Amino acid sequence: MDENNLDLIEEAVPAAPDLQKARRDFSRLGFALLVFFVVANGLAGIAAAVLQMMGSSSPLVQWGVGYILPVYCLGVPAALLMMRRVPTVKREGEALGLGKLILFLIMCFPIMYGGNLIGTLLSAMFSGGTAQNPLEAMTAESSWIQVIVLAVLAPLFEEFVFRKQLIDRISRYGEKTAIFFSGLTFGLFHANLFQFFYAFGLGVLFAYIYTRTRRLRYTVILHMCVNFLGSVVAPWIMSKADLDAIDALSQGAMDVDLSGVGGFMIYAFALIGLSIAGLVLLLRHRKKFVLLPAEEELPKGTGFKVSCLNAGVILFAIACAAIFVVSLFLV
Repeated sequence: MDENNLDLIEEAVPAAPDLQKARRDFSRLGFALLVFFVVANGLAGIAAAVLQMMGSSSPLVQWGVGYILPVYCLGVPAALLMMRRVPTVKREGEALGLGKLILFLIMCFPIMYGGNLIGTLLSAMFSGGTAQNPLEAMTAESSWIQVIVLAVLAPLFEEFVFRKQLIDRISRYGEKTAIFFSGLTFGLFHANLFQFFYAFGLGVLFAYIYTRTRRLRYTVILHMCVNFLGSVVAPWIMSKADLDAIDALSQGAMDVDLSGVGGFMIYAFALIGLSIAGLVLLLRHRKKFVLLPAEEELPKGTGFKVSCLNAGVILFAIACAAIFVVSLFLV
């Protein structure tokens, strides 16, 4: 074999990844997420305390000063500024038709409600039944600004940070590692056990979709649908339902007036049906979830160690875990 052919073979074989450089990149992203988390939650807590002292009850002020300003106007820019040290790699993706997008939406239901069930049960077990879901407090009083934040702004910013910004920077180290890292950090960022499992599961699914398509609009649309159902539709239906009648039904009572629970029962059966359909789709299409090789693919067995066992990600996880504990025992 001549030297020219040997050169061609050498060019076709990707160079061995620099594990130290990869670990530094993941650590830098971990520190960026830590700053995002601390700035967003720290300033949000300060703002909430100040607004409580001032006696402000305006939803616009509470959501604007207590959430939008610290999270999106300060936290996100701070994180993006730190992420710039890790370069992005642009890739082409495939378009996703409406039919496939609907199928992915149905797949979200078993992840969403199965994860919610696991998180609720574990939260009750660890706290002795005293823990309260922070999302319920956020959606207790509905307002137009709440709908905009939870159903529009949150999906836009969260997908931009946890999908585009992370995956564009780390997918060169392997799609499996990038998808897992995106989902795990997304779940941790929610900082409570109630939401962790479904946020992690949905984060993995959204990360896979973005990895294959490289188009953020698909995951934003799915995220908007999920948040709208969970934070707008569900609380509204519960507010119209007869909670005493629902409690009696759950205890097996037969002489219950169903006039106040009709909408709730329709909604509940629809969720059960969609969750079953989504689980079937996930099982039937599991072999179609393909992962392509990357130019700096981490060696088998090193993905978790390199991506998660580094200073930045460990400190981010510790900060999130601290709020996990607070949400379970001190709220």
